[in-house]
Amino acid sequence: MDTGIIAARWVVGKALSPVLDGLVEAWAASRELGPNVDALKMELLYARAMLNNVRGREIHNPDLNELLQKLRDLAYDADDVLDELDYFRIQDELDDTSEAAAEHAKGCVGNLFLNTHHTAKAAGKLLGFSSCSSCAARCCAWPRNTMLAIGKHLPCSNFHDDDGGDSVHDDSKKSVKPTPKLKFDRVGLSKKMKIIVEQLQPVCAKVATILNLELLGSHLTMQSRSAKSRPVTTPTSIEPTLYGRDTIMKRIIDSITQGKCCEEFLTVLPIVGPGGIGKTTLIQHMYNSQLVQNHFQIKVWICVSQSFSVGKLIEEIKEKLPKEGENKNGSAEELIERKLKSKRFLLILDDIWKCESDDWKRLLVPLSKGQTKGNIIIVTTRFPVVTETVKTIDNKILLEGLDDVEFEELFLAYVFGPGKSRNGRQDLLDIGKDIVKKLKGSPLAAKTVGKLLSNHLDQYHWKRVLESKEWELQAGDHDIMPALKLSYDYLPFHLQQCFSYCALFPEDYKFNSTELIRFWIGLDILHSESQNKALEDIALSNIDSLVNHGFFKREETDGHTCYIIHDLLHNLALKVASLECVSLHCSNVKSVEIRPSTRHLSIITYGANDTDGIMDENFKSEMIKLKKRLKVENMQTLMIFGQVDENFVGCFHDLFKEASALRVLYLPAMPFLVGSILDKFSGFVHLRYLRLGFRRFIYDNTTHLPTSLSRFYHLRILDLQEWNGSFDLPGDISNLAKLHNFLVPKSKNHPAISNVRKLQFLQELKGFEVNRKDVGFELKQLGYLMELRELSIDNLEKVHTKEEAAEAKLLNNNRLRKLTLKWKEGRTSTDANNEDQILETLQPHNNLQELSIHWHGGSSCPKWLGRELSVKFLETFCLYNVVWNILPPLGEVFLVGRPGEESIGHKTSQNFHSLKRLELVGLPNLRKWVAKEVFPMFFSLLEVLIVKNCNELTELPFSYYTYCTSEEDVKATCFPRLRELKIRNCQKLVSLPPIPYTQTLCSVKIRYVGTGLTSLVYSSKSSVLEVRGNKDLNVLDDNVLAFRNLNQLQDLKIIGCPPLEEQHLQTLTSLKRLHLGGSSIAFNPTIDRSDVKWQISIEYLAINDWPGSGKELTQLLFHLPKLSVLRLSGCHKITRLSVALKQQQISAQVESTQVTDSNHQQQQKAEDLDLLEEEEVTQLDVDREDENDNRLLLFPVHLTNSLHELYIEDCTELILIPHPLPIGHNNMEEEGIGGGWGLQALCSLLKLEIIGCPVLLSLQYEAPACLFPSSLQYLYIRGPMEGVQMLDLSNLTSLTELFIQDCREYLSKGLWPLLTRGQLSNLFVYKTYGLFAGVLDSILRGMQEEQEQLHLLEHSSKLQVLGTDDLAGILVKPICRLLSSSLTNLTLRGNSEVERFTNEQEEALQLLTFLQDLKFIHYDKLQCFPAGLHRLSNLKRLHIQSYPSIQSLPKDGLPDSLQLLEVRYRGNEKLIKQCKMLKKTNPKIELKIGVDELVSAVQGLEWSAPSSSQPSAAEAVRGHIRLFRPPRSA
Repeated sequence: MDTGIIAARWVVGKALSPVLDGLVEAWAASRELGPNVDALKMELLYARAMLNNVRGREIHNPDLNELLQKLRDLAYDADDVLDELDYFRIQDELDDTSEAAAEHAKGCVGNLFLNTHHTAKAAGKLLGFSSCSSCAARCCAWPRNTMLAIGKHLPCSNFHDDDGGDSVHDDSKKSVKPTPKLKFDRVGLSKKMKIIVEQLQPVCAKVATILNLELLGSHLTMQSRSAKSRPVTTPTSIEPTLYGRDTIMKRIIDSITQGKCCEEFLTVLPIVGPGGIGKTTLIQHMYNSQLVQNHFQIKVWICVSQSFSVGKLIEEIKEKLPKEGENKNGSAEELIERKLKSKRFLLILDDIWKCESDDWKRLLVPLSKGQTKGNIIIVTTRFPVVTETVKTIDNKILLEGLDDVEFEELFLAYVFGPGKSRNGRQDLLDIGKDIVKKLKGSPLAAKTVGKLLSNHLDQYHWKRVLESKEWELQAGDHDIMPALKLSYDYLPFHLQQCFSYCALFPEDYKFNSTELIRFWIGLDILHSESQNKALEDIALSNIDSLVNHGFFKREETDGHTCYIIHDLLHNLALKVASLECVSLHCSNVKSVEIRPSTRHLSIITYGANDTDGIMDENFKSEMIKLKKRLKVENMQTLMIFGQVDENFVGCFHDLFKEASALRVLYLPAMPFLVGSILDKFSGFVHLRYLRLGFRRFIYDNTTHLPTSLSRFYHLRILDLQEWNGSFDLPGDISNLAKLHNFLVPKSKNHPAISNVRKLQFLQELKGFEVNRKDVGFELKQLGYLMELRELSIDNLEKVHTKEEAAEAKLLNNNRLRKLTLKWKEGRTSTDANNEDQILETLQPHNNLQELSIHWHGGSSCPKWLGRELSVKFLETFCLYNVVWNILPPLGEVFLVGRPGEESIGHKTSQNFHSLKRLELVGLPNLRKWVAKEVFPMFFSLLEVLIVKNCNELTELPFSYYTYCTSEEDVKATCFPRLRELKIRNCQKLVSLPPIPYTQTLCSVKIRYVGTGLTSLVYSSKSSVLEVRGNKDLNVLDDNVLAFRNLNQLQDLKIIGCPPLEEQHLQTLTSLKRLHLGGSSIAFNPTIDRSDVKWQISIEYLAINDWPGSGKELTQLLFHLPKLSVLRLSGCHKITRLSVALKQQQISAQVESTQVTDSNHQQQQKAEDLDLLEEEEVTQLDVDREDENDNRLLLFPVHLTNSLHELYIEDCTELILIPHPLPIGHNNMEEEGIGGGWGLQALCSLLKLEIIGCPVLLSLQYEAPACLFPSSLQYLYIRGPMEGVQMLDLSNLTSLTELFIQDCREYLSKGLWPLLTRGQLSNLFVYKTYGLFAGVLDSILRGMQEEQEQLHLLEHSSKLQVLGTDDLAGILVKPICRLLSSSLTNLTLRGNSEVERFTNEQEEALQLLTFLQDLKFIHYDKLQCFPAGLHRLSNLKRLHIQSYPSIQSLPKDGLPDSLQLLEVRYRGNEKLIKQCKMLKKTNPKIELKIGVDELVSAVQGLEWSAPSSSQPSAAEAVRGHIRLFRPPRSA
């Protein structure tokens, strides 16, 4: 049947749903509304009956589609009207009013008022008054006031003021301002119904006529509506070359000709992938390979397609088998058996669409009786569910898109022809690369687009194809979209809906199942024939079906299952949904087609913002124009993905203020007050799904939820998981009687909901507080909520009797899956007997899966949790802070008795069969938990065990385990599936197994136990282990760490522990990162080091407070040949640092010294080095060591090539030395000797940080050149340092980032060549003087000597980012002129003395015309901004921080280019007021205002060095993060 007919029938059925139960009809049964409702219902019933009449018949009439679309539009209109009627029916019921009635239920005067009320509203509309205008209000006011006055004197009057009543005048109740209700326009709605009926009648008549004519010539068929003729595949491929599949084809051929398959009698190998991915082409090339042809004696190719008929397939196989010497007697199955006997065969079943298990087994019967091994059946299919049916082992092959390089080659072969020259067409190749990115590696897509491009090799055509995605319009049998749509057409209609609406989400969006379920519920597309089947169950079934049909791909992300629509299938969803759905992105907002029938819209802002989050002006202007292209009043779905700035508020409101038909509103990351926007959109009478998020990093209690929230009576899903504002709800929130899901952040409870019993469909309620001061919080409220899946009850100490507890009816709630019971924490007195009875009465249904009990004051666990265990299927059990003397059945448990005694806990034959997570926290009576032989049966499924704050605990079931290296060992343990273990604050627990004692353990966190460990944290997922010891830890051996189970470990931290023995370090063969804090490596002194050859592939080494000698650290470095990052901090026992050199490096050193030393020094150095070359290395004997040798750290020779980053911090006595010194190990000595100046030999070093090392450069005075290698790209120096004033940076021509702070010396060398001839792009200079003076001297010399060359140098600087507090040094014209063409980001950090910029400084600043970011920070006495800021024509962002004396913005104004003004102030209200006025006059400027919270602590703050995991200083500036941090010693 045509999809248009099915879709129309669905919309008609949806429109009928509000009137099928009779409630709306009964409510609207009046002289005006009743007949119209009935007439509309009749027309809809007629339309549905007419469409139902063509079930099972094929209709092929494309001209019918336009009429069906008209019918659908009218059905949508009818749905809106009837749904609105249902809304006001609910409102009348809640408010006890009679808006729809022709006769008032409250008497004759009420009738008079009611009729006058409706008439006045209708008259107001005719006169042009809005329903909320003051004129219309006056029209309605006089009869109301008059009737109130008269009514009080009439005996029949039962009339009340709507604003009065008990709820307002009862002083005992909390005064809550009622949410304004919507006014019901009875006359207007009645007219709408009449119009719809009048329009429906001719449309239905025409559709019925056409359908009747069609049915005269049609016939009943059982064939699927989507089953059209599929092309029959053969073994011969039309593609001569197979691109990008060589590896997988070789794997298949090897597997079927010489792999394990050859040992089996019959193997089925399924290959699955979406249409057009190249499954058939791959198998054709494999089938025709010479190796396959020679290996199999019989080969058969069958194209199965959509019809899987066992009889037909068997006949086809029989016909394709060799016919020599054929005996035709017997059935087809018998003939196949005889022909395949003793012969190895290959059967290809190509393109299977469906296959039932029984049918497959029948097909295999004649194929499974051969006597030869190695028979193969290869199945290709689009559907993963088919692979599960046919596979013999877990061997399916998932075919995905080609990799980028191979796919581009295939694409170009289709465009230009195989092997044809593409020279001279770089313009087309560049466009082709962009097209290739959109095709997602699909071979058929490459073929489709190749055909489009091959006949028009010009830029215009190629760009048009790229921008329009013209390939999606190609409709040939061998084009990509028809191939994919064929799979879509095969889906039943309800799955088509579920899939197509996912087009509204961004490409590659990761759904979780609950998000999909709630989205579909909001769209109201989940329906079932069974009344008892929950919507969630229907949705889960749909998700599984879409996975099985290949439309969703199931993936694991961070241990959670998610679903993704990959590649071109998302484009398919956009195409098939395009009639009603549009997804707008900044790249397509102009070009995308928006049809009149569009009802669902998503806006994706990823990429629409610049680097500072300011929304692109073009995107905003296109969004404003959208109102002319879109029928906003028809919109049922609005979703916004990505962030938007506050300027979007006006656009958002103007665009969607008339979107009264919305069912789904998805706003998860809004920067503005969403509540105020939604209050303006108070007409959301149809809303089903509301997802709100407020984009703030901290909680903001000034941002409130919309007050209109409680008037969304149709709301089913309220999702506030991303909401970071106040959770105060309207007092009448319980009016949302249809609410299914109310979602809050995981860390939060639900806000208080009075009379929650009215929310009878609610599925989660966290933090229900019993017996609050307000009415409506009694425990009996819960007795009405039989749909709850999750429930948390607080304040149970306020429940005084078991009868009161019984009113919760937990035992009756068979849907409840998660239950938390909480009493008040830290109570000093309890009635243990009473609390035992109450907990006994709160027995949940035995379907419960998760149970948590907190702070119960009783003395024992309840019977239903003990000897009469009823919740046997618990998967999670958490017990917090109870003093029970009888615990649940956990095995053999010993409890604390009288002093010196132990009592054994409760024993029972009952146990938790399904427990996966167990938490025992704060159990003061728990002494021992002992393992017995029967014990493993209790917790065979347990995956997570958490034990905390059990002060008397001395033993756990695994306390005395050792290694479990085999699978059998693991099965014999108490917890064979344990993956996560947490133990904390159990000080008497002195025995634990080595971690990880089994390879199943993925995560371990142990803190504050009695084993000598302060903490132990292990994660196999991230391959990290951190061990922190204390004074009680005597040795770090295999009783603490299971080294044999750590061979995959990549990151190890050892802090405050005894030395790690060399033999244990060797076992960590995968280690990449090692951090030693107050710990060292113990090398065996008895071993001959010349025989020690082991190495380990550590790339990162951090040493803090090294307790060993320099010699030991040198020994460790020798075994790390791949070390690229080294951090040294607080190594006070090491006083000297040198680098070992190879012989060829020694010669280079000689040449270097010849350039800079005097002739006498050159000769002396050369002689010394030549002498070292002649010496035998063995003369550097270990026996000649003295105390100084132990204080030397010598970098081995291999570090000169491997080391990329070096950080030296707080090594207060460390000195760089050039002198050759003994090394101490013969094999090391053979490699090199000490020597060289400073760090020059580290020729691969890219990053160097030196912090707090006052004497490190003290020999700089004697150095012939810079101590640093020319390879450096990043240099950071902080702190006073002897000899730093002699530092010459001129050789660092590769340096891109330089940061110097607190040197407090006059540095004048080297910056000029870095600025003019080097690569320096980021420079930061603070509390260091002279650098810019040296640059100025160089410029002035150039002005005198080489005026012409200086002009060229002005355009040679590459400096882009500069931060400094040397205002006088940088703001001089020659320097600013030098930087004018490159500098885009400038930070001027001030001082407390500067009161104003000089004229020369202002003029110099104005030369920096390429500036885009400018920051002024901490000029306490500055009276005004520098003049001329408006001349900085490229300035986009201006940051002002702590300017208490400035009272106004610059008089000349700010540049027109400014996009962001950020002000951090301290009591400067006048400046803030001006900034706000600027925002009003120039709304395109984004204004950010914040209090400078750091001002009071700014004195003494220092700029901290970035660590390897932190952004660099330049990145910090670009990212607008705070520029000041406390000193590291703070």
